[in-house]
Amino acid sequence: MHLIKFWQMAVIWYAVINLGGFIAFALDKHFAKTGKRRIMERDLILLALLGGAFGCLLGMILCHHKTRKRKFQIAIPAFVVWYLFLIPFLTYQNNNLVITRYDTGTSQGIRVVQISDLHNTVIMWDKERIARETGALDPDIIVITGDIVDSYHTDIDSALHTAAGLAKIAPVYYVTGNHEYRLSDTDLKKLTDGLASAGVTVLSDSYEIRNDNGSAYALIGLNDTSLGDGTLPELIKQARSEAGSDIKTVVLAHEPQYIDHYSESGADIVFAGHAHGGQIVCPGIGPLIAPDQWFFPKYTTGIIEKGNTKMIISRGLGNSALPFRINDYPEIVVGEI
Repeated sequence: MHLIKFWQMAVIWYAVINLGGFIAFALDKHFAKTGKRRIMERDLILLALLGGAFGCLLGMILCHHKTRKRKFQIAIPAFVVWYLFLIPFLTYQNNNLVITRYDTGTSQGIRVVQISDLHNTVIMWDKERIARETGALDPDIIVITGDIVDSYHTDIDSALHTAAGLAKIAPVYYVTGNHEYRLSDTDLKKLTDGLASAGVTVLSDSYEIRNDNGSAYALIGLNDTSLGDGTLPELIKQARSEAGSDIKTVVLAHEPQYIDHYSESGADIVFAGHAHGGQIVCPGIGPLIAPDQWFFPKYTTGIIEKGNTKMIISRGLGNSALPFRINDYPEIVVGEI
């Protein structure tokens, strides 16, 4: 499904609703002069509440309408102040990119940079920002743990542009997320073929034995459709049969709520995303909601330990069905393994 992005919809909405607010006040002034049926006052205030406060205030001032009514004197300027706060607040909350560092304590001497849940996001309209920030981190490898596109506003070319920039920095490995499997077969093929052409290794229920800085490990990538079945234990078995039973296994898996299965399968380290950090983090309460974990989710960010498995969960970079974050900054993760 190809739809315009949330910020584009928001700009269109605010333009239309504010124009509508101005026109409504101008028309109501005209109706008052001509004795025609008036626009209800609650509807004028509702227009301001729904985002048209600036247009309503302009209509009040230029048309000299409702300026003597107490509820309009209070409500319309109050909504203007609210939106003057809300717009920059949400812009900052959703574009304040942070670098989060985790050390698994496994002493492999390998630096992994994780990009997750991009959802076609462009940080502050700067298409090169993610690659530039990643390059400054000097990674040994870069892993993309799913949802590089968003099925609600799919932009494959933008995703491939970001991936190509990352591939110039270090070896890049990618696994699918749930949004990739909502794409048409044609779009999914365009995405995976494009990633391969950009120099990205697509791990599709497969693994690769790597040796970075003198440390060998098996890098295993799971499709989003294979997270809870027998695929992971079989891949770990194959990797250890090929490279030795003591080789470390690093698993790329989009969704964190399968941590019990990852641990029981024998994974040493897991990189996951999907939860968007809980999307809205309330002080004293914690994360509010996450896909497939729903309200007050348990697995949203940080390092989670289960048995001998350590799982790093990225808050990700973008948004999807819920188009904003609060107290949950987008992040690039650095994992020292």
